[in-house]
Amino acid sequence: MTINIKFSRLELGQNLLRLGLAAVFLWFGFSQLFDSLRWVSVVPDWAVELFHLPPAIIVLANGALEVILGSLIATDVLVRIPAIILALHLIPIALDFGITATAIRDYGLVIAAFTLALIYGYHENKPEL
Repeated sequence: MTINIKFSRLELGQNLLRLGLAAVFLWFGFSQLFDSLRWVSVVPDWAVELFHLPPAIIVLANGALEVILGSLIATDVLVRIPAIILALHLIPIALDFGITATAIRDYGLVIAAFTLALIYGYHENKPEL
C-alpha cells in the first residue's frame, strides 16, 4: 500500500507555518497551565489592574486561550481567526518587554501569525482579490 501525498511549495509552506506556530502556542499555553507560578512574575501590573484578577489567574486564562486557539490552528479546524487573535494578543505582551530578545521573538511570532492569517488557504491557481 502506497500513500501518495503531494503538496505544492505554497501548501507545504502554509502547513509548516501553521503547525510551527501551533506548536509554539501549545507549548507556551500548556507551560502556563501546568506551571503557572513560574509565569506569574512576567504578568505586568497594568494587566492585573485592567482585569482585576490575581496574576496566577491571568496566567491560567492566558494559557487556556493559547491552548484552545493553538489547537484550532493545529487541527486545521479554524486557522485565520485564531491566528489574528493570537497575533493581536502578542502585541501588548511584546511591547511590555521593550527591546529584548524575548520581545524580538514575540514580534517575529506576531508577524508569522499575521502572515498565516493572510496566506492560509490561498491556492496558486485562484485569482487574487
